[in-house]
Amino acid sequence: MHVRMDWDNSPQLVRTHVRRVFGELAALTKDQPVSLEHQDDELIGWLSQLCLLVNLPFHYLIPTESMLPDDSIRLFYVNPNWLQALVDGACSLGRNASLDLTHDQELIDAVISQIGKRMKAVRPLLQSKSVTAKELDEEVQAIGGFLLRSPLVRGWRGLEFKALSSQGTPLRALRIELLSDDVLIGLFEGIPYTLELDQPPEGYFFGFNHINGRYMKRLRNLDSGELLSESDSIEVAVQNEKMRTIDVYQTAKHMEAYFKKEITSAEFALQMIKTPYIGKVVRKDE
Repeated sequence: MHVRMDWDNSPQLVRTHVRRVFGELAALTKDQPVSLEHQDDELIGWLSQLCLLVNLPFHYLIPTESMLPDDSIRLFYVNPNWLQALVDGACSLGRNASLDLTHDQELIDAVISQIGKRMKAVRPLLQSKSVTAKELDEEVQAIGGFLLRSPLVRGWRGLEFKALSSQGTPLRALRIELLSDDVLIGLFEGIPYTLELDQPPEGYFFGFNHINGRYMKRLRNLDSGELLSESDSIEVAVQNEKMRTIDVYQTAKHMEAYFKKEITSAEFALQMIKTPYIGKVVRKDE
């Protein structure tokens, strides 16, 4: 109480001087490089995870179940003012006097800047990957993400997610984590306009399509491996439909007739690969 009264009753000149000192300290803090040593930045590291919505009560994110029903995905944008209020609230626990409030008001922007840089290191460090100091030079300017509630989360543990900006630029993943058996959250540096959901890479297999009672295989460029057009397809010869076996020799002959060259076993394998399915969610602004 005495500290609060002394500060509130102190001369304006003293209060101005103290604020100037705090302001200079804030400028130094904002410009200093981010340290990845645990003992040096334990608080910044904890606040960085907080700003990635780690350990927040779920009802802070989804106030009512109707906002995230079964079999749904929701794209969202994280309001930076909300994050600043979150950090301010987390740092307010030790405030006992108005001097503490003045200190926080001057330093909070600098702390937010440090957190914005440190957030880029949270996911790589959890994955035991290295992070260079250069990667942490610039702070995160915007955070967008998604919430997925679906049996896919439980059934496909290796799902991969790729977010693209409105210009088609890939966005850095800041956090992709399970919140429950059927709910998953993803956060990216930037605002996703397109979200790609890829089956796990181990889902590669040999396959073809059943079209109008025939088994057809869409071919690939022999040099690049890229898929050709739908019309560039050959029929897959079936050896025994009941036993679900194909005639490899005859199918290879169909490929040779299309490419007008002899097909090697490696080229045959390339043609028969069927990549895992990719689902896309595209944001449409009204």
